[in-house]
Amino acid sequence: MRGAIQRSEVAFDLADILASDSWFAALPAEQSQSLLARGQVHSLRDGAHVYRIGDPPNGLHVVVEGQVRPVSYPAAGQELVNMIIKPGRWFGELSVIDGKERPHDAITAGAVRLLTVPMAVIAELTAATPDLWRALALLNCAHHRLGMREAGRVRALPALARLSVFLAGGSSSAPDRPLRATQDDLARIDGVSRQHMNGLLRRLAGRGLISTGYGGIIVGNRAGLLALVDREELG
Repeated sequence: MRGAIQRSEVAFDLADILASDSWFAALPAEQSQSLLARGQVHSLRDGAHVYRIGDPPNGLHVVVEGQVRPVSYPAAGQELVNMIIKPGRWFGELSVIDGKERPHDAITAGAVRLLTVPMAVIAELTAATPDLWRALALLNCAHHRLGMREAGRVRALPALARLSVFLAGGSSSAPDRPLRATQDDLARIDGVSRQHMNGLLRRLAGRGLISTGYGGIIVGNRAGLLALVDREELG
């Protein structure tokens, strides 16, 4: 992590990071500029909570550096990592919209830098520009659709194909950066045991599609992962 940063540097970083974010890119300039101008940048250590399940909403967030894991607890002693939120992706809009408690934990994976638009600012911006509520609803719709697609994929694809799709998607925004996820994280996302996940990663590494190390997983051949998915789907 770098040290203290100036607002101009933050704006430059975010313009780069958010360039490929379809939701943010589709916002009218007035809305996108207002969110960035009124947002607050802060840093969190590894394993810190952006918020906890049951907390009141604390604003809308976007990852600037690092990764955040939304974690839910479907049964006692069980954790479910719903996804890994990478740089440029916004999250936390559900509780912003309905004002109710957070439905899951949001936990940092590694050192993380966030931009947060506080609830008081959201209230001011939506009062001045009511159309921002629709934009937030569209963000929630996009996340809901993604969740439905991923749930269907988990049921329909073999475990190796599910993992390949996840890793290929995770590499698209920053192919030279490692994906910071433990085998336990990936096992929960993929719906398999940790031992099974270890075997799947070995198979992918053995084919030269990924490499693993202390810093995480690096995807070396995204096209190869997607081609593997096609072969798995065909049986």
